[in-house]
Amino acid sequence: MAASVPLPSAAQPRRLLAILLARPNEFVSRDTLVDELWPDGAPPSAAAIVQVTVSKLRKTVSPGHAVDDAGQRLRSGPRGYALTVAEGELDADDFCAQVNAAMVAANRVERRNLFERALSCWRGGALADVAGGPLVEAHKLWLEDRRRSVLLQLAELELADGAGASVVARLDPVLAARPADERVAARLACALDALDRRDAALDVLRRTRRALWDEAGVHPGEELRSVYRRVAGTEWTAGGAPAQLPPDLPDFAGRTAELTAVAKALRGQAPVVVHGPAGSGKTALAVRAAWRARRRFPDGQLVASVTAEPREVLTGFLRALGVAPAELPADFAGLVATWRGMTADRRLLVLLEDATAERRIRPLLPSGPGCATLITSRRALPGLPGARPIVLPEMSTLDARELFGAIVGRERARAEPEAVAEVLRQCAGLPLAVRIAAAKLAQRPRLRVDDLAARLADERRRLDELVVGDLSVRTLLASALRERTSGERDVLALLAAFGGPITDWCAALLLGRPLPEVRDLLDTLADGHLLLPGPAYTLPGFVRLALAEQPRARLDPGKLRQALETMLARTRGTAPGPDTEQLAAAVRLASRHGWTELTGQLADACAARAGTPWLGRAAWAVSVRGLVAARRRGDHRAEAGRLLTLGSVHAQGGRWRLARSYYVMAESRFRALGELEQTGAALSAIADIDLDTGHARAAVEGLREALELLRACGARRRQAVTAAQFGSLLEDLGDFPRSVESFEASLLLAQHSDDERSLDQVTKRYADVLRRGGRTDQAADLLDDALGGAVRTGERHWEAHVLRSMGDLHTEAGQWREGERCLTRSLTLFDHIGHRHAAAYTHRSLAEARRLAGDYAGARAHLRAAMSVFHDLGDRRGAGYALMSLGRSYAGTGALADARRVLRRAADLFAGLGFPLWELRALGELNAVTGNSPEFARTREVLTKIRT
Repeated sequence: MAASVPLPSAAQPRRLLAILLARPNEFVSRDTLVDELWPDGAPPSAAAIVQVTVSKLRKTVSPGHAVDDAGQRLRSGPRGYALTVAEGELDADDFCAQVNAAMVAANRVERRNLFERALSCWRGGALADVAGGPLVEAHKLWLEDRRRSVLLQLAELELADGAGASVVARLDPVLAARPADERVAARLACALDALDRRDAALDVLRRTRRALWDEAGVHPGEELRSVYRRVAGTEWTAGGAPAQLPPDLPDFAGRTAELTAVAKALRGQAPVVVHGPAGSGKTALAVRAAWRARRRFPDGQLVASVTAEPREVLTGFLRALGVAPAELPADFAGLVATWRGMTADRRLLVLLEDATAERRIRPLLPSGPGCATLITSRRALPGLPGARPIVLPEMSTLDARELFGAIVGRERARAEPEAVAEVLRQCAGLPLAVRIAAAKLAQRPRLRVDDLAARLADERRRLDELVVGDLSVRTLLASALRERTSGERDVLALLAAFGGPITDWCAALLLGRPLPEVRDLLDTLADGHLLLPGPAYTLPGFVRLALAEQPRARLDPGKLRQALETMLARTRGTAPGPDTEQLAAAVRLASRHGWTELTGQLADACAARAGTPWLGRAAWAVSVRGLVAARRRGDHRAEAGRLLTLGSVHAQGGRWRLARSYYVMAESRFRALGELEQTGAALSAIADIDLDTGHARAAVEGLREALELLRACGARRRQAVTAAQFGSLLEDLGDFPRSVESFEASLLLAQHSDDERSLDQVTKRYADVLRRGGRTDQAADLLDDALGGAVRTGERHWEAHVLRSMGDLHTEAGQWREGERCLTRSLTLFDHIGHRHAAAYTHRSLAEARRLAGDYAGARAHLRAAMSVFHDLGDRRGAGYALMSLGRSYAGTGALADARRVLRRAADLFAGLGFPLWELRALGELNAVTGNSPEFARTREVLTKIRT
C-alpha cells in the first residue's frame, strides 16, 4: 500500500491484510480467511481468532473510526470482509499502470523509460514478509511473473540499444536467485557475449543447464541452445549434456553388495576400479551402477573403451562436450590440458572400459571434484592414485540361478531343478558362462537342461558348448591370456603342465628362476584373476581348460624330480608343507614319469596328509597309483596299506561290497606279514561294513578279534579307537552296560596314548551313547572337550561331527535354536569338505530341530535331502533314523496313517540290521502314535534282546 497507510506489525494481522489486498474492494468469506490463515488445518477457535484479528487490523488501517463509520476501510458483511482501497494507493496498481502504458508507448525510448519506472515500484519481492495460503501465493506468483516479463522486455530493449552492462547488472542477481530460469540466462549470456565476455557467457549457459537437470531433470530448450550456438559457435551435444551410457541389461541379476559398494564409492572423486576375471560381468555391473548414479552428474556421462589410444578417447570426449573440431589442440598435452580445464567445474561421470594399464587411464581422469570415474579392468590397477578397487568374486549360486531363470524362463528352470544346479556348477560362478548356457537353452526349446548338463560335464567339450552367437567363454579367455607377458604365460603353462596347485618354491624350482622373481610373477597373475592365491596357487577351472587347448609346456625331468622330492621332504619337516591337492598332482606326475618308489612315497604322504575321510576322485586315483607303485617295487606292506586306503575311499562313496573286498585283501596281506596293528585296523574297517549291511554278529566277532590283536601288540591309540567302535556297536545291540564299560576303557587308553585326535574321537562317540542313555550333563562335558580338541588339531571333519552331536544334545533338551546353530555350522563344514554322507546325517538332525520349532515343512525338506543320500549310498541305518524323524513329523501334523506306515518301516529296517535297541525305539514311537499298543508282543520280544 501507499506509504501514508500504516501497516500492522504483528504477523497474524499482516497475513490477514495480505489476503484482503490480494482481492481489494471485494468481500472475502470467513471460510476463505480461515483456509488462508491456517493452510495446514485450522484450530477449533479459528472463527473467534479471525474476529479478534479483524478488530486489530481495523484499528491499524482506520485508527479512530468505529466499525460502522463511513471512513472505516475494513468493512464486514454477510459475505465476509472487504478492504477499501482507493485508486493509486497500491504499488501493484502503479506498477501495472506503468506497464500498460509502456505496452502502448509510441517509441522504444518511451517504452524503456516506462518499464524502468514500473520496476522502480518494487522494493523487494511481492509480499516477501508474509506467509500465506493458496490465494496469497497465487497473487505473489502473478505479480512476480509480471515483474519478470517486464524485466525481460526491458533487457531486450537495452540489448538492442547496446546497453549490455545494464542488462548484466539487472539479470545477474535474478539468475543467482533463480538459476534454472532459461529466458533470464539466455539474455544474460547474450549481454555478456556483447561485452566480449564469452567465457562468462558460456559459464552462465553451462550453470543453467546444470540447474535445469538438478531441479527438474530436463535438458535446455531451443532458446538456450540457440544462444549457445551463437556464443560457442557449435552445437550443444545431443541438445544438452552428453549421455553415452549403453543400455542396461534387462536380465541383470544379483551383485547387490557390489552395486552398493560402487554407488558409495562414486560419491567421491577417487577413480572406482571394478575388476574381476574375464566374463565376470564387470561391464554389466558398471553400466547398471552408472545408470543408477547418472542423475548426480547433470553435465553428462561419457563412455569409452581404453583399448583405443588416449588421444582418440580425449578427442571424442571433448567433441561430446561441445568443443568444435577447429578448437581442438593439435598436440596431446594440449588435449589433456583442455580436458582438465573443461572438467574442472563440471559434474561428469566417465566410464572407461577394458583398462589394461594405469598409464592409459591417467590422462583421461577428469579434474573436477564434482566428477567421478568408473573403470572396468581385469586387475585392480593399484598404480592409480587413491583408486577404490571393487572386486567381482564368483557369482553366488542364488544369483546365478536368478540370472539363469530370467533368461531361460522360470517355469523351464523349475521343471528340472537338479539339472539346473548341475549346469550352474559347471559354470563355476562365471556370469558369462551362465548367460551363454541359459541363452543356448532359450534358443533351443527342445534341448533339455539335463542334456546340456551332460554335455558340460565333459571337460573336453565344455568350452565348445559355452558359445552362443558372438558370446564365447573361450574367446574372452584367449583375450585375457594374450594380455599377459611371455614370462607370465610361461608360469601359466607350467601350472597347466603340473596339473594341480603349486607353491612358489616349487614353481621356482621348475622354472629355474629366483624365488622372489617367481613370487612376483605368481602374485601378478593372481591380481589379474588368472590364478587363485593361497598357500599354493591354483588355476581357475576355465583358465585351466583354455590352457589345455594351447601347446603344453614340457617340464624338465631333472627339475621336476627335484621339485617332487623337495615336496616329499617338506611333508616330513616342521615347516608348512604341501596340502593334499598338491601331493595328488605330484603323485600323478611321478607315476607318469615312471618313478615308482617316489610315486609310492608321495602316495603314502598324500594319504597321511588327507586323513579320514578322503573323498573324491583324487583319493581313488592316488590310491590306485600308490598300489601300482607298491606292486612294481614288490613292497607288500605298502601294497596292503594302499588296499586299506582304497577300501576307505569306496566306503565313503557307499560302495560297501567293493570296500569290503579291498579291506579283506588288506587284512589278508597284513596278517601274512605279521602286522598285528594293521591287521586289527583292517578288521575294524570290515566290522564297520558288516554293521552297516546288517551283519551285526559278524561285526562283533571282527571287533573282538581286532581288540585281541591290538592288545597283543600294545597299540594303545588304535585299541582306544576300536574299543570306542565296539562300545557304539554294543549300544546298537541293546547292551548299554557293556557299551559304557567299553567306552570307559577306551577313554583310559586314549588318555595314555598321547594322541589328541584319538581322544577326541573316543570322547565324541561316548558322548553320543551317554546322551541317548539320558546322562546329558556328562555328555555335554565330553562334547565340550571334544570340540576344543578338534579345533586345536584343525580337524574340520571331526569338528563337524562334534557340532552335530552338540546340536542333537541341545535339540533334545528343548533348546532348538542353539541346536540349529550348531547343526547349521556342522552342515556348512561337511558341505565344504564334500562329505555328503556325513552331511546327510546332519540334515536328519536339522529335521528334528525344525520339527521341534513347529516347522514341519522345513523338517521334511531336510529329511528329503538326507533320504536321497542314504538311498544313493545304500545306508540302511541312516534311512532308519530318517524314517523315525519322518514319522514324528507326520504325527505332529496329524497324519497318523503316514506316521504309522513310516515308523513300521523304520522298525523293520532296524530289525533287519540286528539293532534291537533302535528297533525298540521305533516301536515305542509307533505305539505312541497308534494309542493301543498293537505292537505289544513284538516290543516284549525285542526287550528280551536288550541288556540294561
